[in-house]
Amino acid sequence: MVAQLIRPVELAVIAVKRAMAEGASEAEAYVTYSRGLSVGMFAGRIKDVEYERDIGIGVRVAVGKRVAFAYATGSDPAAAYEAARRAVKLARVSPPDDKWPGLPEPSPRYPEPGNMYDASLARVLPETLVEEARRLIDYVAEFREKGVQLSRASIGVTVTERAIANSNGVYRTDTGTHAYVLVSTVAVANGITTPAIFAYDTSRVALPSVTAVADKAIRLSLLATKRGPRLDPGRYTVVYAPPAFADIYESTVATALLGDMVVRGRSYYRDKLGEKVMDERLTIIDDGTLKGGDATWRFDGEGVAMQRTILVEKGVLRGFVYDTYWGSRAGVSSTGNAVRAGYASRPHVGFTNTLVEGGDAGMDDILDGRVVVVYQVQGAHTANPETGEYSVLANPAILYENGEPKGWVPGLVVSGNFYKELSGSVEMVSKIVEKPYPGMYMPWIRLAGVTAAPRG
Repeated sequence: MVAQLIRPVELAVIAVKRAMAEGASEAEAYVTYSRGLSVGMFAGRIKDVEYERDIGIGVRVAVGKRVAFAYATGSDPAAAYEAARRAVKLARVSPPDDKWPGLPEPSPRYPEPGNMYDASLARVLPETLVEEARRLIDYVAEFREKGVQLSRASIGVTVTERAIANSNGVYRTDTGTHAYVLVSTVAVANGITTPAIFAYDTSRVALPSVTAVADKAIRLSLLATKRGPRLDPGRYTVVYAPPAFADIYESTVATALLGDMVVRGRSYYRDKLGEKVMDERLTIIDDGTLKGGDATWRFDGEGVAMQRTILVEKGVLRGFVYDTYWGSRAGVSSTGNAVRAGYASRPHVGFTNTLVEGGDAGMDDILDGRVVVVYQVQGAHTANPETGEYSVLANPAILYENGEPKGWVPGLVVSGNFYKELSGSVEMVSKIVEKPYPGMYMPWIRLAGVTAAPRG
């Protein structure tokens, strides 16, 4: 570890004091110090081993109702001074925001979620990651005769210290570890080259199993090596696997549950609080206190205590996520959902750990009959979050008949209105809940009457 001359939280305090001395009426400083090791693989070989270290400070100030932000890299107090001075200078010439509610006060209580930091993981050696990378490469090579190839993979560990201070008395610091394994495979067999299949796992306290992650990718790659029948354009029973469900959800429902979208009048759910908006088997929770969650911390990006917020309960809309600013605009308190991409980012409304609770269906039920299972999608970002309309390439989609896979259906485009499908087309929600992406916990969902057609 590289020695630090000053702790991140002390750097934050220095910047706040400097900003107040420069004439700010309020000031906030957010510092992150991160260091990480990673091993990258490409085409079945180790490509690189990297060490990264980054520290910097973001300063947000108000001069009356005029608000501005500036940031600086490094841990030199002189850089913090300059960021504070620059932020105040920018605030003086910024237009006033009459809706500015002021910076938050300290929360009465802060959670202790657990499983956020592991000392052994923080001290992991490059040799350990290289050894795991070789084990991953050797494991995938065992499936070479079946046509499976490791296209890309990465293993990494990051240690992050976050600190925040403001002129209203917020003074907090947190340290966390994150480890991940990412695997992408393709298969070439039976005259077919499958799409790239991605599998991912993360942990806050241990290295995920490289073989378990690889198994997920390999299993799906092998499923796609058999060509299924061409489907005519029409309506089908479609099962969205957790990665596909997560992608479409994030581009539609998630956006509609953001507090700023509600206040702006751009959320599909803006006037539906307390109403049934989804199938009763769906419950959605944002939980910044989830033990071991990828996005779990004690405080959010502006020093407010993380919390557990029920957004949809058995199909009924219960709430939205807010930071301090947009919560004030809506007449409610912050839900602890001010997020930042890092010290160079202003806080904005976002999600912590998203959990869509499991239902009551087993996988035999989910795959019963004739269904199209969509494992991954491309193009979800083109969905319209205000209307729920989406059209995505299912890549891959596998046709099942009574639980038996019949093969990959190439070039299948599925489309519809996700809001209407979640309210009126849900047939089943799986008991199983998986983590397709960091901070997202999703079941398999079976929908009736989804429009699907081959591309071209």
